[in-house]
Formats: sequence, C-alpha cells, structure tokens
Amino acid sequence: MVQERSERTRGRLVEAGAVLFDRRGYAGATLGEIAAAAGVTKGALYFHFASKEELARAVSGQAERSLRSACAELRAASSPLQGLIDAGYWLVDALGVDPVIRAAFRLGREDAGWQSAPTTAGLTTAAPATAALTTAGPTTVGPTTAGPAPADSRQPAFADIRGFHSVWAGVVRDLLAGARRAGELRDRSGGLGPETLVVTAACGLEVVFADGCPAEERARRVGALWDWLLPCLVRPGTAGGYRTRPSAPRPA
Repeated sequence: MVQERSERTRGRLVEAGAVLFDRRGYAGATLGEIAAAAGVTKGALYFHFASKEELARAVSGQAERSLRSACAELRAASSPLQGLIDAGYWLVDALGVDPVIRAAFRLGREDAGWQSAPTTAGLTTAAPATAALTTAGPTTVGPTTAGPAPADSRQPAFADIRGFHSVWAGVVRDLLAGARRAGELRDRSGGLGPETLVVTAACGLEVVFADGCPAEERARRVGALWDWLLPCLVRPGTAGGYRTRPSAPRPA
C-alpha cells in the first residue's frame, strides 16, 4: 500500500512537471509550483527527485518509453514502412493531447546543458514489446538477427541530434532501415537520401504541431505529407499499397 502511494505520488509529480515544463520551459518551471500542482509538499517532491534536473530526466524517460512502446506495437501490426507512417500519426496525436511528449520535445529544444545522448540507442533496447522491431531491421547499435547493416548505417545522418528529438529520429531511422531490408524502398543501397528526407520531415512534425492544431487538420496535413513522400521512397506502382490516412478516428 505504501509503495503504491509512493508510485502514484511520483507519477503525479512527473505529470505536473511535464505540464509546467511544457508551459514555461525548464528554467521557468519551479519545483515549488510543480509540487503544488501535484498536490504534494516540496519535501515530498525531494523524496522522489533530488533536483529539477532529475525530474526533467524522468519526464523525458517516460516520453521515450511511451514512444518506443507505441511504435513497437505499430510495427508489429504492419510492415516497417506502414509502421513508420502510423508512427507519424501517433506522434502528432500525442503532441495534441500528451503534455509529457510535448514537454520532452521542449526540454530537448532548450538543451539546458544537462542533456546527453538518449538513454537507449535504437529500438532493440526498449521493453520486450519491441521484439518485433528487433528482428525487422537494423538498429543504430550492435548486430541484429536480420544480418549486417549497410555500411553507412553505422554513421547515420543527424547523429548529433540531442534530447528527445534524438530518440524520435532514432525510431524513424530504425523503421526506415527495416523498410529497406524488407525491400519496401526503391533505393536499397543504403544511401543517405531517403534517411535525410524522412528524418527531416518527421522531426519537422513536432515543430509544425507543437503549438496546437485541430485533430482533423493534423490528420489532413500528415496524410498530405505522406502522399508526397511515398512516391519518392517506394518502387513505381507500389505507393497504393500503403495506407496514408489514419487507421482509426483521431482523438480531439
């Protein structure tokens, strides 16, 4: 019972921290305000988090787990390229409704000096639910059961991206690599063109939708983006085999 209460308190602090980090940024959010928003004393906050930096890391870590878990489920239900398309929809929906995801991106943009490379590198280090991603294509580290990665994948484009943008870019690279290995891409040589195009477009989704956009407009714009990207990525005549619209009604 005590442990359950402690976990609930910690969860409230992470959620409250996310809301205030999203609203005011890392420097603008104070621990006193976060504790008050969570309905706990400042002493209770320090019991769970020794510093604001530690709380910010917890927010970013929760966002990373949510992203990896969602993308693993999407990949398990479809091909790597369809999973990548659906991951874009998941992200813009999360930007509309989830302050933890929004806060993680804002913390990444601000880069207050405490951030480093993501705590996990590639989808192989995620929770067990990501097993389908491990065998679907190469990650940015280590061998996989699918065979050796293309030579240039050892030095992926945008390797210097930091914060949560780095996590998202890594997920996109892994799914795109899986699509290449599955023969879904017209360019199977491992060139940086498709990766540069898709990672740039995917990271741009956060910039476009971070400040709010109606759900219907988000879906319309993401669909239009993929209508243009797909013919550049896949073999002629195969773009029609992919769904570029949401698979279910999007949340408001």
